[in-house]
Amino acid sequence: MNPLRATLGRLAVALASILCAVAAAGDLPERLEVVLGNTRPLEFPRGARLPLYVLPITSTLRGTEDAATERVLRELDSRGIGYTVDWSPGGREETLAEGLRVGAIQRRLGLRVAVNATSCLYGFFDGEARTLHVDREGRTFADTSFPGGRIGCPFALEHRVAPIREQVEYFLRGYREAGLAVDFVFADWEIDGPIEWNDAWAASRRCTRCRERIGAIDDFRTFQAALRRIRSELQRAAFGDLVTSYFPRALVGNYGVYPHDGWRYWYDYFERPPGPDVPHRRDGRAIYREWFDEFGLTGYTFAMPVVYTWYPTYLWYDFEPADYRWFYNMLLVGSNAGRHTPATVPIITFVHWTTTAPPSEPDPRVEQFSAEKYRELLWHLLLRGHDGLFLWCVTSELATEIALVHEVWSASLEHREMLERGEPIVFDVPTAPGPVVSAVRLGRRVLVRRTDFDDRREPARIVVDGVEIEVPRADGKCQEIELPAAPRPTARHDGLLQRDGRAIFPIGFYERPESDEALRAMAEAGVNLVRCDDRESLDRAAGAGLLGWVSLPVHAGATDALRERVESIRDHPALAVWEGPDEIVWTFTAYSGLARTAGYTRDDWKAQTERAVAYARREAARIIPRIRAGVELVKELDTRDRPFWINEAADSDVEYVRGYVDSIDITGCDYYPVRPRPGPHIIEGIGQLVERWSAIGRGRPVWMVLQGFSWHVARPDRKPARYPTFAESRFMAYDAIARGARGVLYWGSNMIDLPEFRESLYALTSELAALQPFLVAPAQPGVRAELIDDLFDEPGRGVAVTARRHGDDWLVVLVNEDAHRRLGVDVTGLGALEGRRLELLHGDEPLVASRTGFVTRLQAYETKLFVTAPASRWETTRTAGRDFGAAPSASDR
Repeated sequence: MNPLRATLGRLAVALASILCAVAAAGDLPERLEVVLGNTRPLEFPRGARLPLYVLPITSTLRGTEDAATERVLRELDSRGIGYTVDWSPGGREETLAEGLRVGAIQRRLGLRVAVNATSCLYGFFDGEARTLHVDREGRTFADTSFPGGRIGCPFALEHRVAPIREQVEYFLRGYREAGLAVDFVFADWEIDGPIEWNDAWAASRRCTRCRERIGAIDDFRTFQAALRRIRSELQRAAFGDLVTSYFPRALVGNYGVYPHDGWRYWYDYFERPPGPDVPHRRDGRAIYREWFDEFGLTGYTFAMPVVYTWYPTYLWYDFEPADYRWFYNMLLVGSNAGRHTPATVPIITFVHWTTTAPPSEPDPRVEQFSAEKYRELLWHLLLRGHDGLFLWCVTSELATEIALVHEVWSASLEHREMLERGEPIVFDVPTAPGPVVSAVRLGRRVLVRRTDFDDRREPARIVVDGVEIEVPRADGKCQEIELPAAPRPTARHDGLLQRDGRAIFPIGFYERPESDEALRAMAEAGVNLVRCDDRESLDRAAGAGLLGWVSLPVHAGATDALRERVESIRDHPALAVWEGPDEIVWTFTAYSGLARTAGYTRDDWKAQTERAVAYARREAARIIPRIRAGVELVKELDTRDRPFWINEAADSDVEYVRGYVDSIDITGCDYYPVRPRPGPHIIEGIGQLVERWSAIGRGRPVWMVLQGFSWHVARPDRKPARYPTFAESRFMAYDAIARGARGVLYWGSNMIDLPEFRESLYALTSELAALQPFLVAPAQPGVRAELIDDLFDEPGRGVAVTARRHGDDWLVVLVNEDAHRRLGVDVTGLGALEGRRLELLHGDEPLVASRTGFVTRLQAYETKLFVTAPASRWETTRTAGRDFGAAPSASDR
């Protein structure tokens, strides 16, 4: 360290202590003096990073004059340390007044208003007889295997929700009436409510009420799920949703509740397994427990993992050096939370260094975790997605604990941009001592931390976007590595279907006609993909020569029901694609029905109002991790490696789609622009949407779902009838293809009440089918359509173009994306076609390509397809329906 910097730091600490001592009307509380005396002002600005919270100083300013309180809060903030007040139902008027006093000062200083609401959540089990278990003789009894209380029946707590809720709401109401928004509310609610550990399972099996409510109570998973659902609902109703109903942007959470991988790698001091029959996994002498996915059910808006040096942990493993016993387990816990918590959900982690909850006579073999490796662990948590740290310890430990955690947290602010905006990319926990690497990536920069538990000096290696990079040993330091320029990774699937080793451009219908004759007619019209539900429908598709896709409810997670469904059809030869839930992100962000179910409108979402943002954040935290887990299970079970596709609404939110997009293979959206109103129908947006979804999917193939219906049938309030004309349908299909779509599908055709429109759709699909060899070919590079405008031409999007080659034959697709003519379209980059004759598909415009290309003209929204002569080789013989125009429906004639 620079000697001058060290000297200045010591002077700053001394000066701060003097200021605080002078400011207070008396000495500061001991714990505040310890914190201020063992930390120093920040060297790097905190910016938007969360403050470091220190539980032992909660409410220690009570009784301090306002001026002194303000100066202490300033001193804490200069160190990046936040301050919390207690909400306590006992003496609630006084604690509310203190909270409002401190909160007003915090707000005036631009600090977060932060609260410890633990006392308000105790206790659902209040000792009343009606909350207890009931045995076969009608006698009440409690489970006394937990310290400090009598745990009763999980099904006897409904009447306790209202009083607990009132304890919390009293304070929320008080803050709102004072015009003071709460930013951060946490609780350490542990030994209360339904808990499945210790003797709880045995007690519930004795209880007549539990046996009646939990049919398969002898199965621990069933028992655990029942209790955790009740526990989650109690937290949601009395705390999570209640807080955000008052303050939608508040961060609210509870000790030990966070997204995870289905396993828990730690035990609280009061927990033990109920017996050897519970689902578990062994690692040395460690027994990891299966863990219910409760976070998404609680309404919490931040995750709160617990990374402590629990005493038994040391004896679970035989690692040498012994420090790795602590480090390994604590990093397992931290990585579990970091890997499975969405980027939109902050992780605020309870941390503790001193050996936690040792027995009165500890085993002398248990060594204290070294301060050096504990500091390294904190660095790895921050580089694995943890956003904030929350220190717990007893007063006698505070001086050492705060110095250790503050040293790391304040130094991490040098890398604030990377930690705020970067993406954690390493979550591996080595199963033997050696180099441990964590990394955050932002663009082409990678911030890494390497911690070694042996004497090896050679570089460690990590892979980023398919590129292996070396991480040299650099004890006690972070390193920033610049990624070499690398080509964009190739998508796992190209978006095309496969049949008998041959690529097929998807032409799909959501409709699956009930009659086999109609299904065969669809196939004869060039359709090759239909939506199916089960083996029977896949059999019917196969019988008509079609492939099928099956939609799976992966938004429910990796459930047993999902496993059974996949296993029941995964061997079917007609199954070509898996699909996820339709428009899933749109359903919890901009769906109009949210006005009824969530209390906000689509305009609220567009304006990003507090209620809309908070609701979407909660739903995303619940749904997105389940989608990823569900898709992962499907891919694990599918031996044929079929692509996985999720269709979204045109304007589904980018951030939340990005939360799952790396799990899938094909993305895209639906868009139905032809509506009853006369005039332009914004059909030019098709190509723009292909490009939008290609960007959202980071280059993944895009399937566009196009309009196969009239809005007057889908929405009877929208009249007169207005089906897309053949020209409009043709525009939409080829605009999508010209902009890069790898498949087109049609929704709504089951509602067609005008047979002529179906005929027009089939005329188009048969045209597409005839061009299959071109549609599966890659776009030829360098082909452009440049506009040579006249004086009065209007600006616009211009002309989309793609050229495809099949053997010696070429197809050139031109689509005017504007609602006005383009009479000077210069198509260039076709030197390979010099001197060759081109003909207009289904038209009359012969051309001879020059060295550069050719010139043509396009009317508003016109589509032209040129092929190397003769065009008749590529024209479909199905011409009926090509002249279909706007017409009334059969019911309106």
